[in-house]
Amino acid sequence: MIKILVTFSIFFALVSLTRISEVKANTKYDYLLHVNDSFDKHPVHLKEGTRAYRGYWVEQGSLLKNVASSALPNSALCEKGYYGNLVVSVDPYVFYNPLMTTFYGTLKAKIYNQDGKAIKKLKVENELIGRINILYEIPIKKLYNKLLLELDKQIKNDSDINQQLGDITSQGIEGSFCQILD
Repeated sequence: MIKILVTFSIFFALVSLTRISEVKANTKYDYLLHVNDSFDKHPVHLKEGTRAYRGYWVEQGSLLKNVASSALPNSALCEKGYYGNLVVSVDPYVFYNPLMTTFYGTLKAKIYNQDGKAIKKLKVENELIGRINILYEIPIKKLYNKLLLELDKQIKNDSDINQQLGDITSQGIEGSFCQILD
């Protein structure tokens, strides 16, 4: 009897997860966020001090993707099955100055419309004061959060982009488009 109950509970859990993923896959977002995989394959080295051998290797792409899911509420990562009005391809750059104990960050964004044409290039820069240590992800995530919110603000204030976002008749762009951006 217990085996039957466990089997049914696993079956219903799998069915509900499939339903949730189907609903999420058909959802239309304002924009899909694309971060090139090369930012994880080629991490940046942030020095802890003035000596070159002390520091941390940071995979910028995965950190930015983690922050983007919470910082931009009506967006998703650019993956197959997701639809959005626009695709925002973001290149992250982070630098740490150990003498000033300051993190500097830059996001360069290229925005694509439903036809796959680049309509706008944006650049945001910001800084965050803090020390680098073993938990270097925390200040970098805070910096990326500030940068993404600033980028979102620039996108919403741009009239050309708002015209594309407000187009109700468009079918949107599917996430598999981002494979050509890599």
